[in-house]
Amino acid sequence: MTDIESRIDTSRPHTARIWNYWTGGKDNYPVDREAGDRIRALHPGIGDYAKADRLFLGRAVRHLAEQVGIRQFLDIGTGLPSADNTHEVAQRVAPDAGGGVGGKNPRGLAHAPAQRGGTPRRGPPAQVLGM
Repeated sequence: MTDIESRIDTSRPHTARIWNYWTGGKDNYPVDREAGDRIRALHPGIGDYAKADRLFLGRAVRHLAEQVGIRQFLDIGTGLPSADNTHEVAQRVAPDAGGGVGGKNPRGLAHAPAQRGGTPRRGPPAQVLGM
């Protein structure tokens, strides 16, 4: 267990892990799912909003990389790794695109290497920044 992983409090829900739960991720705990379900009971569409937000991020990054020519991306508050991270979306349309991820969530930082992705064929990996 790394120092970062040892600082993860699994007895209390965390917003990044709840968001991960709503978007179908696997990096959450029973306490996060319970809190997420309580919030969903008050706001039934929240899971749909979370998924729509993720889709919007993909569309926006794809547009910026493909149509505007942006090649460097900084994803602040990146949360937990999931499919289609910012730099992965950019690199699909612009293989030379790169970027960085940053945040202060210990779980996100513990999983940051999984978010880095990138290959020589697909461009540089994202850099990980602790904040």
